[in-house]
Amino acid sequence: MTELAEGSNVIRAPELEYVHAIYNEKVNNFYRVFAGYFRRKRQQRFIAKFEGCASVIDLGGTVDTWENVTFAKQITLLNVGEPPEHLPAKFKYIKGDGRDTGIVNTFDLAFSNSAIEHVGTFDDQRRFAGEMLRLGRRIYCQTPNKWFPIEPHFLGLFVHWLPLKWFTPVMYRYFTLNGWVAKPDRRNCSELIASVRLLTRKELMRLFPGCELKVERFLGLPKSFIVIK
Repeated sequence: MTELAEGSNVIRAPELEYVHAIYNEKVNNFYRVFAGYFRRKRQQRFIAKFEGCASVIDLGGTVDTWENVTFAKQITLLNVGEPPEHLPAKFKYIKGDGRDTGIVNTFDLAFSNSAIEHVGTFDDQRRFAGEMLRLGRRIYCQTPNKWFPIEPHFLGLFVHWLPLKWFTPVMYRYFTLNGWVAKPDRRNCSELIASVRLLTRKELMRLFPGCELKVERFLGLPKSFIVIK
């Protein structure tokens, strides 16, 4: 059970069972330039679609996500880390688990951007999706496509299509850009591999029944999916 700390907006939650990967800064900066084009286009469409939503809960998000969004008047961020300092007035931060938030109120919009692939097994992802459907009168959930040939977290070709027992720390270290640049040790490689479970179109539709699924493409290939309600 989550507990609201007296005199604070932070909900104290149990330690989470899953790991959020931390990637090399140089690789992140390289990927940020590549992904920036898609993020700008995605944000334009998002603002046009959801401009009537005044209250938002962002599962796995940060303040930066909302820098250019003006329609949201009250934004609740739920994430695994400690609350950032000096939050703007319209933000509230909850330290918690997106699979079991313990939040009873609902919001105009439940939002998540590239988070559902980090919460664990397919059953964990089902719980995360269930929380989004419960909390939001409308839904926006973006996640990479498993069948896009480039793995977006590790920046490796086809490695995420391997059976998990074949995607070893050695494979991560020497067959992904992040492995070459960051040079993680065996333990870190194992944690990074375990921290991501990409989803297919069919799996997403099972997780979000009755919702619409949009496709983002790169060179004609489905790069990522956006679930909308």
